[in-house]
Amino acid sequence: MGGRRTTKEELTQIEALTKEGLTNREISQKLNRSPAAIRNLRYKKQLVIRAKDETKLLFQQRDALSNMVKALQGQKASLVMEIDNLKKEKGKLETIIYGDKIRVQEDLAQILMILKQRKPDLFYLTGQEQTIALVKTIFSLFTR
Repeated sequence: MGGRRTTKEELTQIEALTKEGLTNREISQKLNRSPAAIRNLRYKKQLVIRAKDETKLLFQQRDALSNMVKALQGQKASLVMEIDNLKKEKGKLETIIYGDKIRVQEDLAQILMILKQRKPDLFYLTGQEQTIALVKTIFSLFTR
């Protein structure tokens, strides 16, 4: 008793599908052959993937993935710490900037008071005349 002969093309397909991890039943459906025929062909051509080998490979893959997860968790922890440090640094910089802003406002207020004492007539001008006169006066204060 025998079935139809297997072509080289079918053997190549069986080998490729075996490497993809398909079962005898899945291969038989794709090639329109019986699962028993596929099982026998795989055995004769030493295409049988032993469960032991598959299990070993799966455990190796699991271990590799586990190591990758651990590495990513370490990177995550490192990034979280870096973010916390950056937030602290941001807070410090915001405090410095706020302090600088207050000092600049105080300095400007003092300059305006001095300017008002020295040149009271500037504060009676309006519009563009006042702006030009103020700029000239402030510029002369800083270029002395």
